[in-house]
Amino acid sequence: MRVADSQIMGLLTGNLGRTRSRMFAAQEQLSTQKRVSQPSQDPVAYGQVLEERAEQSRVRQWGRNVLFGSQRLELADRMLSQTSSVLTRIKELAVQARSDTVSPENRQAIAQEVRQLQRHVVQLANSEINGQAIFGGTRTDAAPYVLGAGDTVTYQGNTETQSIAVGEGVTIQVLIPGGEVFSGPTVNLFDDIRDLLTALEANDGPGIETGIGRMDQAVAQVTTVQGQIGGLVNRLETTQAWLDQSDTLLSQTISENEDADLARAITELRLQEVALEATQATLSRVFETSLLKFLR
Repeated sequence: MRVADSQIMGLLTGNLGRTRSRMFAAQEQLSTQKRVSQPSQDPVAYGQVLEERAEQSRVRQWGRNVLFGSQRLELADRMLSQTSSVLTRIKELAVQARSDTVSPENRQAIAQEVRQLQRHVVQLANSEINGQAIFGGTRTDAAPYVLGAGDTVTYQGNTETQSIAVGEGVTIQVLIPGGEVFSGPTVNLFDDIRDLLTALEANDGPGIETGIGRMDQAVAQVTTVQGQIGGLVNRLETTQAWLDQSDTLLSQTISENEDADLARAITELRLQEVALEATQATLSRVFETSLLKFLR
């Protein structure tokens, strides 16, 4: 069957268009370094990339939650360490005041130092991060502890705790209400410091002795809560390591589905350039031959 010149021209022109499309695709991969940037390029891979990006977004949000929780727990731990040190100092002063050789006037002076230490514990109990109280339960917009008349300290937070999502269906507590450490459940250390102050100023030996024992219990209560915080911090650290690993694996999977093989793209571009030149040369020769036939 005889092939007409018009058919040959049409075939060559079609090849030319397809070659240019392949060249453009290879050039786009090289410029964007992406093999898949729209569904038409690879529907299956594109769909997988969308799913993996959505999962990565969840993983990174969980990571931000972990950072949020870690900052609060670590600050709480530091504040409780300082509280324990202050309580130990108050006990030392009480032991000093218990001695029969200490005069009533000296006990008054010791009471003044204890009172200042009490104020410092109130400050620690009202610690904030980013303007939010860390010992007020879920009431974070106000100071949890208020110092009133007669060295009395009142708790104005609540007993609720806050947990954060760190995985699918996994939460970790990140708030310790003040009612679990400063004003209960076994010891209300502010009441005990107030009672110690009253005993010091009244030159009440038995009251001072009782206060010493209560300071030991207060330190033990704070230490117990610190242990709880330490366990929560460890969980957050372990979770963060898992989230980092998951993020890395997801990035690798996304890259495998989405990123271009640059060496392959360069090779493809060069092949299509050669094909383009060959097709253009052939098309030119066919055109010249057809023109000569027409002129004859």
